[in-house]
Amino acid sequence: MILMPKRILILKPSSLGDVIHALPTLTALRHLYPESKIVWMVKEEWAEMLEGNPYLNEIMPVNFGLRHWPSLIRRVRQGQFDLVVDLQGLFRTGLLALLTGAMTRIGFAKGREGSPWFYTDRIELPLPMNRSWRLLDMHAVDRNLTVAKYLGANVSHPKFWIPQLESDQEEVAEWLRHADVQPEDRLIAIAPLSRGEVKCWPLDRFVALAHEISQWTACKIVLLGSCSQEWIVEKFDQIRAPGLINMVGKVRIRQLGILLRQTDLLIANDSAPIHIAAAVGIPVLGIFGPTNAIATGPYGNSGHRVMNAEISCRPCGKRSCHQVSQKECLTAITVDDVVASARMLLNDSRLYRLPV
Repeated sequence: MILMPKRILILKPSSLGDVIHALPTLTALRHLYPESKIVWMVKEEWAEMLEGNPYLNEIMPVNFGLRHWPSLIRRVRQGQFDLVVDLQGLFRTGLLALLTGAMTRIGFAKGREGSPWFYTDRIELPLPMNRSWRLLDMHAVDRNLTVAKYLGANVSHPKFWIPQLESDQEEVAEWLRHADVQPEDRLIAIAPLSRGEVKCWPLDRFVALAHEISQWTACKIVLLGSCSQEWIVEKFDQIRAPGLINMVGKVRIRQLGILLRQTDLLIANDSAPIHIAAAVGIPVLGIFGPTNAIATGPYGNSGHRVMNAEISCRPCGKRSCHQVSQKECLTAITVDDVVASARMLLNDSRLYRLPV
C-alpha cells in the first residue's frame, strides 16, 4: 500500500503495557514516513511514557470521561489527519478515527465492539483469533506491527524507545547510592501486584521469595509498586535493610525503565513492568496464570522465562476465576519453583544461601 500522509494519528490510549507493545509500530512508521507529523493519543496517566520520544512529534493526552468528549472531538477534527492507525480496536477509538475525517483509517478486521465498521482498511491477522485478543497465539507487539507492515514498513527489527531523561537518571542513581548499592551487588526487582487481582500470584509467596533471595550472596531486592500499592511494604518488613530497597510509590512511570536497567532480573506477574524490562533488555521471570504468555508475555530474546501451571482451563483470559479451586493456575506454582527459575536465569555460581 502506497500512501504519503502528512499527518498521522496513532490511537493506543491504554493500558501502560499495551502502550509499550505499540512502541515498535511507532518506530516503523517513522522510518516509513520520515517527514510526516505523527501524533499519539494516549490516556493522561500513561502519557509520560512517551515523553521525549524522538519518533513522535506530539503527544495527545486524553481523558475519556463523558464531559471531555466535546473537546476531544474538536481536537481530533482540528488535527487534519490523513491517516489514522487504531491499535486499540474498541468502539470509542474506532469512532474517534471516523470523526477525524481522515481518508485512510486502519484497524484490525476482528477488532472489538464493532470498531471495524469505522475503518477504511481492515487488517486480517495471519493467525486465527480465538475468544479474546488475549488468547491470540501471536504476541501483541507483532500484532501491532502487522499494521506497519501493511503500509509497507520494514518490521524485521522491532525497536522500543523507553525514556531516559538525564534528570531521571540522576535521581535513580541517587536512590541507589542512598540504598548503599555496591558495584558487586546484584539487584533483583520484584513487582508483586498487577492491575487485575486474578493475575496475581499470592502475595505471601512473593514475600517468601524475597526473603530467600535477600539471603543470597551480594543480592538485594528492589521492591516495585505504584502509590496505590504502598500497603504492601509492611508485608515485606521481615526483610531488613540492606536486603530490601523499597521503591514502592517512589518511581515515576518514565523512570521505571531507567531503574530496571540497573537490575539483573525482574520477577513479576503479567503486568506493565515485565514489558518495560523486556523493552530495555533485562531478563524477566514472569508468573502467568489466566493470561496467555504467547500474546502478552515478555517480548524478545533476553533470557526471559515464563512460569505457569499445567491446568486445563488456562489460559482463559477471564477477569475472574470461576473454578472450585480458585486461581489454581497460580497457586500451583510454588516458591521453590520460582526460586529455582530465578537461580537458573541469573546463572551465577555465587548465588547461594549465606551460611546460618
